[in-house]
Amino acid sequence: MRGKIVLLYESERGKALCDAASYVLTQIAVAFGHTLSMPMRRCDRTAAVTDDIAGLCDGAACVLAGESSLQCLPALAEEMGCLCRERELRYTHLIENRALMGAAGPLNAVLVQALSGSEDSLRSAAVQAYAVSARDSLPITQVPPSGKLADGWKKAMERADSITAPFHARETSLQQMIPDMVYRPSRMGVILCPPYAGGILAEAAAALCGGAGICYDAYLGGECGIYAPLRQESDDVDPFGMLRAVYRMLRDTLKLEREAACVEAAIRNVLQAGWRTGDIAREGVKSLIADQIIDLICQQIEVAGEWINNNKN
Repeated sequence: MRGKIVLLYESERGKALCDAASYVLTQIAVAFGHTLSMPMRRCDRTAAVTDDIAGLCDGAACVLAGESSLQCLPALAEEMGCLCRERELRYTHLIENRALMGAAGPLNAVLVQALSGSEDSLRSAAVQAYAVSARDSLPITQVPPSGKLADGWKKAMERADSITAPFHARETSLQQMIPDMVYRPSRMGVILCPPYAGGILAEAAAALCGGAGICYDAYLGGECGIYAPLRQESDDVDPFGMLRAVYRMLRDTLKLEREAACVEAAIRNVLQAGWRTGDIAREGVKSLIADQIIDLICQQIEVAGEWINNNKN
């Protein structure tokens, strides 16, 4: 495969995460025989998309942003025609949860937000929510809008509900959703919401999960997928969110299932072995810096690539 993946950042932390993604993707390209162009650019701290960034993203297969707080990210998603945002908040790889409710109540949620009130955006969010529900056997909770968006939302839900899925979406209010996230964190499943509710709930969920470094956003439905790890409050640079974004990008946007499985297995194996960065390490347990984690990940990718190449027909 040949393709262009654009990496964007504003801060030094963002650059470090983009460097990590570039290094891992280079190892994937070598192991599986791909040719990837990966231009990297620092963005101005502005909400507008500058001409050089727009030009750089033209024709890209995917965009990776160093952090979800990249100021031009909403405008870039709009320019690229993205219709919904999925915020992946689940802990699926043996992370000691630091959520508000403690290890007994880890947040298990995927938040899907329509990016605008347009019919296409509402439908895209609903279809994405049902697709995640069907793929991962998760319940759906919708926060329906009132007023002008109500009719469009109802039509979008009716269309999406025709998709084969194990659950129909239950309804709740925005006022009830946050208490539910606090007191029923492990049963959240897919949270489907319109733009204004999504903006509130996405930030609340990120705060409640307690380990933003391992979570990421995916902007979907446009010319290409845009992926970004969540903003980290810790001084430690945690690469796991970016690595999970890379995995998702390979699987869903680039349709490289073997390569995605290789990255996912490497992440799982490193975490199962007990290796952590400081923000998610158990108290009293020695942690590693991001570069050390990336080296461990790449060692496993290299081994997997050798095995695959040696076993080709």
